[in-house]
Amino acid sequence: MAGDARDGLIRVVRLERMSALMMAAGAVLSEVALLALLGMADHRETLMVGSVAIAVVSVALLPLSIRLPGRLRRTYDTAVPVPNVTQPLAAQAAVRRLSLWRTAGFVGVTACWLLFIGTVSDQVMPPVMLFVLAVTQWGRSWATARWERENGAVLWQGVPGLLSPKAPVFRVPLGAADPAR
Repeated sequence: MAGDARDGLIRVVRLERMSALMMAAGAVLSEVALLALLGMADHRETLMVGSVAIAVVSVALLPLSIRLPGRLRRTYDTAVPVPNVTQPLAAQAAVRRLSLWRTAGFVGVTACWLLFIGTVSDQVMPPVMLFVLAVTQWGRSWATARWERENGAVLWQGVPGLLSPKAPVFRVPLGAADPAR
């Protein structure tokens, strides 16, 4: 099973960090678009108060994200050990691009939906709510990286499916060849 799955893998931490950066960028871009559509003069106070509230919620949720949930910890603990990941760089680049497109699609659809809600309700706050997801995802990547250090393994996974984020997770010893590093 592990031999077949090694053809297309992406680092779990890299995917989580990429997802967090894309969500933050999606929040900024959709907020700029919403402010351009609605006009900023009337909504400056709402944006400032709402942004502070979102920042407080993000900071409050961060400690919950810095510790991996039990379900993820069990998934990582029972991941199939693979001796090394020595796949061609072209295959890794293709997997990374596919993961990037899927993550961008999810973030883009979410940002457009929040932009639509903001335009219909004449509010500037909905896109800023993506920051909570970005901070949570960043905390999850930090917790995953800490799990990797504590367990002496690097986590790789297959590309998550379009409808299901579940993909097989594999453990590679920390000292094994890792061409993506």
